[in-house]
Amino acid sequence: MPASPAASPGARPAGDDEPAGKPFRRVVVAYDGSASAEDALSLALRLRDPAGGHLMLACVLATRPWHLPGRSSSAAAEDEAKAMLAEARARIPAGIPVAVRVAASSSPARGLTELAETDRADLIAVGSAKGAAEDGRIGLARTAGRLLAGAPCAVAVAPPRLRETGPFHHIGIAVDDSAEAAAALQAGYVIARADGSAVTLFSALDDVVDPGRADILHVRLAIQERLDAAADSAPPGVNPRTVFLRGAAGPKIAEACDGVVDLLICGSRSYGPVQRALLGSVSEELIARARHPVLVIPRQPAGHG
Repeated sequence: MPASPAASPGARPAGDDEPAGKPFRRVVVAYDGSASAEDALSLALRLRDPAGGHLMLACVLATRPWHLPGRSSSAAAEDEAKAMLAEARARIPAGIPVAVRVAASSSPARGLTELAETDRADLIAVGSAKGAAEDGRIGLARTAGRLLAGAPCAVAVAPPRLRETGPFHHIGIAVDDSAEAAAALQAGYVIARADGSAVTLFSALDDVVDPGRADILHVRLAIQERLDAAADSAPPGVNPRTVFLRGAAGPKIAEACDGVVDLLICGSRSYGPVQRALLGSVSEELIARARHPVLVIPRQPAGHG
């Protein structure tokens, strides 16, 4: 039997007779009152564990640029942000624990990261960039990009104008041989079991650059065996199908998911900004092409070792 993948952030494995929860009990929502912030809040409500999961509505006020003398954000701006958060909090369904935070930081990404670290958050939910594509695809804002490079927990990015509620119907999971993908797989299974979702596992082989490699058949077989092992590790009640794709992982998986899944989960290696710029990122490409929410699981989620 194949070994089970690593545990997901915050997951509490459910027994056969035990109701399944969701892996995200502490969720930070990047909220500035914009339409994209409402998208992020809607996604956070769908991903939070309904059995005690709580939200933090967080508004980060910009302070000084790094090269200027210190000066704090104005009291008026802080009061305005608090009023905005209080209004948003009042619209959230009763019974959901909600905290509000106004933080001052040199950048929204840094402020959200510090709040997530302090709260030992499992997830940060953000919206698309302002002026995202009219076709509903996610626009990767600078804040979201920086969070993907350095957040201490999972990051969920909401597409524009998608305010659906209720359970996810079809979850896609990108599978490779990394620890991040193993965590993404487990998180996907926990959510799918809780929501009763269909699951499809995707993996891709890019053999366009060197199609004549002598070991290409062995590589294909290894990828298919990995997909089969991932499917075999599914918990009771979750019956994934597997899809083997030919070509670059980012565009091929994104194309296969478009119009099919309503949540895509993938892993993201936390290399840091310099090396990340050189290596590129499949997760960022999946986000940029998506019309559905994308949940990215990092190497070491906060608080879960």
